[in-house]
Amino acid sequence: MRCQVNKVQSRRDISSLSNGGALQMFKRFLLIFAVALFGFTLTANAQARKNKKNPLAGLWQYVEEKTLPDGQKSYIGKQIYKTITTDNRYSVVLGINIPLKDADSEKTDLSTVTFITQEGEIEFTSGNTYLEYINKHYLDKSLNNTISNLRFKFNEKNPNILYIEYNLGGNEDGEWISEVWLKVLPYGY
Repeated sequence: MRCQVNKVQSRRDISSLSNGGALQMFKRFLLIFAVALFGFTLTANAQARKNKKNPLAGLWQYVEEKTLPDGQKSYIGKQIYKTITTDNRYSVVLGINIPLKDADSEKTDLSTVTFITQEGEIEFTSGNTYLEYINKHYLDKSLNNTISNLRFKFNEKNPNILYIEYNLGGNEDGEWISEVWLKVLPYGY
């Protein structure tokens, strides 16, 4: 079956393209492309600024740092994790191994119970200090609605190793506690 073509309309369409219609379509395409590119650039720049605003964003695992006889560092992971979001919220998650005895035998297996120990917000006060506003501390209720002052620095050779110090007494004369955290990365990274 053949379609009927309106020859007068076809000639008019072709002549309008040759009289600047193609140029108009090309201009529209360029305008749409420029607007899309501009929007993408703004979004990318906003994301980059947001990530620079919070260098600690990510999932971190608390580790024990050991120095080996050859001077190399070794890190032993603990079942404590801290997640820090790009909007400056954080939570600490703890895992505890508990023994479970099989009712039918003397066999005992370990099971891990995981729970949130604290959550709150952070506010950067300088390039290497921040405040942790502890909204809820589920293990020590006396820490609810308190503020901790923390200092941090990244390992010079590896930015996925984070050193944190916080003051137990809340003043400069109090005892400063040091912790080491490793950024949790995708397998094979």
